[in-house]
Amino acid sequence: MPNYYSSPEHTIAVFDFDGTLTRKDSFKNFLIYTFGFTSFFKGIAINIFPLTLYILRIISNHKAKEILFSHFFSGWKEEDFQSICTKYALLNIDSIINNEALQKACWHKSEHHVLVIVSASLTNWISPWAKTNGFIDIIATEPEIKNGLLTGKFKTHNCYGKEKLLRFLERYPARNKYFLYVYGDSVGDKQLLNIADKPFFRSFH
Repeated sequence: MPNYYSSPEHTIAVFDFDGTLTRKDSFKNFLIYTFGFTSFFKGIAINIFPLTLYILRIISNHKAKEILFSHFFSGWKEEDFQSICTKYALLNIDSIINNEALQKACWHKSEHHVLVIVSASLTNWISPWAKTNGFIDIIATEPEIKNGLLTGKFKTHNCYGKEKLLRFLERYPARNKYFLYVYGDSVGDKQLLNIADKPFFRSFH
């Protein structure tokens, strides 16, 4: 991949997506956009047991999310899934964007900083929106695909908490060669915020 930090003066600005760049959880919003309120709430009701186990911290964020994702998308053709993700991204995400966050991203872009999204949501619907708004890199959860079909599982670990930190440093390992801004809003962003030169937790100033 390109060397985005060839000098110590280079700056990277990392934004969490859900709750930071957006005002709502995009996974929930995407499910409602795709299936409607009735089918969404039926899916929640069917999976209430594992979701309750997650709330009680008995199972992981990754497992609970994967169970819900599998309920809705297991067996979908890859091209159909990407098509609905792209439509959602280009037609609906703007309606849930946090304008203050977007203004800060625009400022970073004007300063020629490298804009990166690190998110637990799926690359498939983040990427089309991100590319139209100046973000050059997306590190996020990815679906597992076999024989052109979604298995319902994730190809990667859910990009949350420690996984955010590990995957960011895997992509940008030369930590002493760039200045780092990080914007986040939840405990899942804490470890990435901890390595930032300028961390912003639920704020942009």
